[in-house]
Amino acid sequence: MSFPAPIFIFFIFFLAPVIVSADQNLSPQQQEGLAFLIANMPSQDQVTLKKSFLIEDVRLAYQAMNEVPWGKAIPKEIFLNDILPYAILNERRDNWRKDFYHRFIQVARTSKTIDQAVIALNKYVFDALDVSYNATKRPKPDQSPYESMQAHYASCTGLSILLTDALRSVGIPARIAAIAMWPDDSGNHTWVEIWDGQWHYVGASESTSLDHAWFTIKASQTDARHPIYATSFKKTFLSFPMRWAPDLKFVPALDVTESYIRFKVK
Repeated sequence: MSFPAPIFIFFIFFLAPVIVSADQNLSPQQQEGLAFLIANMPSQDQVTLKKSFLIEDVRLAYQAMNEVPWGKAIPKEIFLNDILPYAILNERRDNWRKDFYHRFIQVARTSKTIDQAVIALNKYVFDALDVSYNATKRPKPDQSPYESMQAHYASCTGLSILLTDALRSVGIPARIAAIAMWPDDSGNHTWVEIWDGQWHYVGASESTSLDHAWFTIKASQTDARHPIYATSFKKTFLSFPMRWAPDLKFVPALDVTESYIRFKVK
């Protein structure tokens, strides 16, 4: 089920602000966050997700921001686009934020910086949830967090979704990056980007420092014919490429190719 385009546009621009302002249990800041989600969420989520789901997501996201050492330094636009959203790609919409907050907030609280927290959580999350990479045993590439936890295996995409959600649950700006095909035609890959004042990359479930991964050299060799995209929740003029669902175009994207070329080995 989906709304006709004119009706959906009317809802986004005229009715959504009324619904948000009518909820007197949210602070003005939280109302702004809820309005951002409603204005940018995919049309199918408008139909299937309950308002209570969104409200809990908003409250917990702001709560985590108030509890981590770096929370006050996160710009509003980064928080809205890369911490607050309840989903990243086309994965099943799991209600993960409260669960992940309780599982991982202590690791974040005891980390002095975002970088320290990311490196610690990139190991802790997958050990705690007993999820590892396996290209053949995972049921599907675009698993939601709980689907990966149930299967105990995930693709690079499933691992990246899981890590991104875990980081977001404790106030760390995170998004997914991917390339549809490497320049040497060796396949596609998905990983995670985090923000600590600028964007860095990390392979999900990899024991490396930021901006160092098995694909560093390959990513530095990309060009306009093999672009790297990062996800956005806010609408853009680009669509994120999903090799497992090439006909789906509803995930907004940013072209971040240039940020990887700077790592080219000379």
